[in-house]
Amino acid sequence: MLFVMILGVGTVFSQEESTNLQEKKQKPTVEIGGALRFNYNYSSWKLNQRKRGGDFGFEVFRITVDAAYKKWAFKMDQRFYASEFGGAFLKYGWFQYNLNKESHLKLGLIPAYFGIQQFNSHSWFFQLPFYLGFEDDHDMGLSYSIEKEKFQLDIGFYKNAEDLRLSDNSPVSDARYSYDFSGRNKEINQINIRFNYKFGRNYIQKIGPSIQYGGIWNIDTESVGSHYGLGLQYEGDYKNLNIKAQFLTYNNRPKNALGESRDFLEMTAYGFPYRTAAKASIYSIGIAYTLPVKWGPISSLQFYNDYSYMDKAKASWEDTQMNVTGILFSAKPVYIYLDYALGKHQPWLGPQWSNALTSGDSNNGWESRFNINFGYYY
Repeated sequence: MLFVMILGVGTVFSQEESTNLQEKKQKPTVEIGGALRFNYNYSSWKLNQRKRGGDFGFEVFRITVDAAYKKWAFKMDQRFYASEFGGAFLKYGWFQYNLNKESHLKLGLIPAYFGIQQFNSHSWFFQLPFYLGFEDDHDMGLSYSIEKEKFQLDIGFYKNAEDLRLSDNSPVSDARYSYDFSGRNKEINQINIRFNYKFGRNYIQKIGPSIQYGGIWNIDTESVGSHYGLGLQYEGDYKNLNIKAQFLTYNNRPKNALGESRDFLEMTAYGFPYRTAAKASIYSIGIAYTLPVKWGPISSLQFYNDYSYMDKAKASWEDTQMNVTGILFSAKPVYIYLDYALGKHQPWLGPQWSNALTSGDSNNGWESRFNINFGYYY
């Protein structure tokens, strides 16, 4: 009331007083969202499932929080899967301080900046880099990001992967969203640098390198090995067409106990660990076209094809391939992914699990999975 009366008689405030009043007017903003998703799948290698006509069930319930106050922000994504897929765990969560409109700091379970962010794919299945920890990955650390008209730079330091066990020398938990080293090895003290140069008006493009380097702690030898990844990413947008292409090569060099192979490392997510080649290169490309429609609640259809190839350094091992052709139906708040996924020596797309991403099996050919994911996003 006093403030209104003073304004009425034309009193002029000092700049400091005006700033204080503006700050008092600012209020925290909190947006709570999430999703509930169900999944139908029909897999070529599951004979009894095929006789049943496939399976349909619960996939995930998630809660997201996006909050901000002045220069601070807070973001998180909590997931709840079935117990056999890891149960409840945090996908990401961080505090953010905005230095200005172009740059910010993040602290917590933050993105591991490598390649095309946030996704190097269009489908529900992602691409092969995801299954090796190079797509939509999050680790515990601190990052700095800046984005200007012509370039984007992200630098992150990651003390370790998300770790739910606090004992002195225990393996990481299988209950996690992102793929990380597991078993007898753990990720420590990792640095990521990602740069993109942006250009074009009608055809908007981004291209740049990604670098990742860090340590591998071995539980048995209590020694630190090393790992690195080098990548080149490209993304282009022309009207309703989107192209994503990426090349990456990596080399994991653990210091395992005597007699244990260094040709592979175990990685884990969703409650299921498997072996991965210690050294390989991955090529991936994805193309998508979005078609606006007016079909009742459906506002658009996105047609896409994602292909990736994993060239393992060990010549005697079978290389891995993956291709996903699909359509995304957008009927906000409902989104439906209809995918036909093909895999060759891919653990999630075939009968072989533990060694699909290492030696493979020359007797196994291409397998397929028809998948429909129904999601309600609120």
